[in-house]
Amino acid sequence: MSEHKPQYRILCLLLTLAAALGAWAQNALTLINPGTQIEGRKFALTFRATGGQASGIQAPELKGCRLIYGPSVSTMESVQYINGQMSRESYVDYSYTYLAEKAGEVSIPQVNASIAGQSVKSKAATFTILPPDKNAPSQPQRPGMSPRQPAVSESQAPPIKSDDLLVRVSFSKQKVYEQEPVIAEIKVYTRHGISNFQVQTQPVFDGFLSEELDVPLNVSIEHYNGQNYYTAVLKRCILYPQKAGLLTVNSGKYDVTLQQEVPVSYGYFMTSKIIERKITTTSNQVSLNVLPLPEPKPAGFNGAVGDFSITTSLTPEVLRTNEAANYHLEISGSGNIKYLKAPQLHVPVGIDVYTPKTDIQSKASGSNVSGTFSVDYTLMPQQVGSYTLPPLSFVYFDPQTASYKTVAGREYDFKVERGAAGVSNTKVAETAAMTDILHIKPSPAEAPGYTAPLMLRSSYWYMLLGMVLAFIAIVWIYRRNLKLRADVAGRRLSRANRVARKRLRLANRYIKDSGDRFYEELSKALYGYFGDKLGMPPSQLIRSEIAQQLTGYGATQESIGRAIRILDDCEMARFTPEHSQQERDGLYRDASEVIKEFESVKS
Repeated sequence: MSEHKPQYRILCLLLTLAAALGAWAQNALTLINPGTQIEGRKFALTFRATGGQASGIQAPELKGCRLIYGPSVSTMESVQYINGQMSRESYVDYSYTYLAEKAGEVSIPQVNASIAGQSVKSKAATFTILPPDKNAPSQPQRPGMSPRQPAVSESQAPPIKSDDLLVRVSFSKQKVYEQEPVIAEIKVYTRHGISNFQVQTQPVFDGFLSEELDVPLNVSIEHYNGQNYYTAVLKRCILYPQKAGLLTVNSGKYDVTLQQEVPVSYGYFMTSKIIERKITTTSNQVSLNVLPLPEPKPAGFNGAVGDFSITTSLTPEVLRTNEAANYHLEISGSGNIKYLKAPQLHVPVGIDVYTPKTDIQSKASGSNVSGTFSVDYTLMPQQVGSYTLPPLSFVYFDPQTASYKTVAGREYDFKVERGAAGVSNTKVAETAAMTDILHIKPSPAEAPGYTAPLMLRSSYWYMLLGMVLAFIAIVWIYRRNLKLRADVAGRRLSRANRVARKRLRLANRYIKDSGDRFYEELSKALYGYFGDKLGMPPSQLIRSEIAQQLTGYGATQESIGRAIRILDDCEMARFTPEHSQQERDGLYRDASEVIKEFESVKS
């Protein structure tokens, strides 16, 4: 044991040092941001010490705020057992109470402290102080709370004011060009609690291509029209205007149950009580000024609107016949990047180019859409020689300068060497070019025997009759296909049921998920089916138009009512996320039966 004693001491020292470093690394001072506050109210600024008690903390000076008292100290400790392993966590909170005296942006500086002999400091942060309500009393209340007033009975509760609940549609820009992306947002503003929110009619973005964005379920405080509201975003979309002019978004209609807090008297004491009020409200009507793209449009312009740059590359460096090469184009920037088209690549004679493959990576940032649009052109050299690949040009319209711009890649000079099958390919190319010279066909050594003339053989007439019948069939099929291609509405109608069934199968994949993906796919299946069945464009697929068209189509009012109810249930899934498996199964079964009923209707 004596010969291993130095190694044993070193190992113990290392373990002790590692444990000490682990405990040292856990010490931290974290600022808990107070978030948005309102002028005239008190709020708490809390610093959380992890790893032990902190010493030397000083309350920071905040612009527009006055320190009232602090710190108040509270200690929290939690113990968890996971897979037989115990973990312990403890922290100490130091809270300072301030009074927000002036509206504006407030910066919180770094705060230094010491925990178990280690110097720590918090991160700097900012928060906002909103002005008070324009009609607020000297001691303002929370949004949704009325100032103290005499107790009333439930029947005498004050009515809901028109500005207590607002649903607003807004654009990120007030003026755009055709195809220029713009963010549209539907937001609810409320001064009361909401227990139920149902959509009767959604605003319709007619004249736009629309792409819905994910919306986090966050509630914040916002100052609007001199009042402070609790706000939440209901829907956010990227819109691409398809025509110039003043495009108007119509009003939506919503059924809302508000929770109004009123004072109630019970004889010797007074308390507050929540009263539910059911109201119907509408969103605002908003317009967007869409400017036309200037004329004349330059050659090569394919509808790209935004601010873009391109890079190109050609691999490999040495090209060989019958071996594929890749010409890579990457367009990056902001604008309608999801709707770009691959520009045409002009290659010299002797090189084949195949259908390009595209890849789009985009995301919405602020009021615009940015990302990359990648195109890969596969080149196949066929002949040996020296070639020049001209620069590939990309033309776009820049809304900032209101002008068309052209960006181009670099020019490539390269040589094509002979590949593994270069000799045979070259001979094939040369033979194909010499079409005026035929190969010499040697005659047989002996004269052939006598054979009957071709026209006297029965097989000749059978072949001639077959060719005539085949020609008639080809002409008939060709004319039939032309007629079917011209009948776009008929083709959509004929495939409506098949496409709807395919979409329903996609929705069935998510029927056991607790999220809203099932309702989204089910809604797409029904809207797509009605669009194909009734020949309606996507911009007209709203409840009232669908019901009117189905009535003219000959459907019964009971079937129409069931279809509209299913669409409404899918729309409300995001506002009432808790749904049982039995409800989703029933909704999927009802949608399948509704499609069967409409397929049996004879227009």
